[in-house]
Amino acid sequence: MNKGELKLFDSKNPKEYIMNSVKSRLDPSKKAALTKLWLTKKTKYTIEDIKYARNRHPYWKKRKGKGGLERTQKRIQEHDYTNNVPVIWDKENLKEFINMNKKDKNSIYINKDFELAKHFSTTIPSIQYLRRKHNIALKILTKQKKNVTVKRVYDLIVYSEQVLKKKRK
Repeated sequence: MNKGELKLFDSKNPKEYIMNSVKSRLDPSKKAALTKLWLTKKTKYTIEDIKYARNRHPYWKKRKGKGGLERTQKRIQEHDYTNNVPVIWDKENLKEFINMNKKDKNSIYINKDFELAKHFSTTIPSIQYLRRKHNIALKILTKQKKNVTVKRVYDLIVYSEQVLKKKRK
């Protein structure tokens, strides 16, 4: 092993390993081989520990975040189903949303955000806003020990998110 490889191999923990890896001039394939060797022969750490340390290192945080704004804007534009016409959340639309906003036994939404956005000709942020209000309404009803019905959820969901948060307290 050369000097760079030895320094990397002599790391005592994942955080130090990532620091040495970033400073090292070794090519990625050498680093990958050394990582396997370091994990199996030298330490009790796992690949999860390496990932954890890597996700907290400033270099990798910056690298992962690069282009994040552009990706977010692109994703929002791809799923904008408004056709430049704002949706009106009247009683029928809200009740239909409440009925469609169900979770399965694993607490995962049956209808994805983009599916609801497409169905109601709106945007994903609009659907996410309604879901937040819906969840707060459910918490309020649970706290009040009332049965959750579409009418009771509707009566709460017509309020703004801030008003609902105040009611929840």
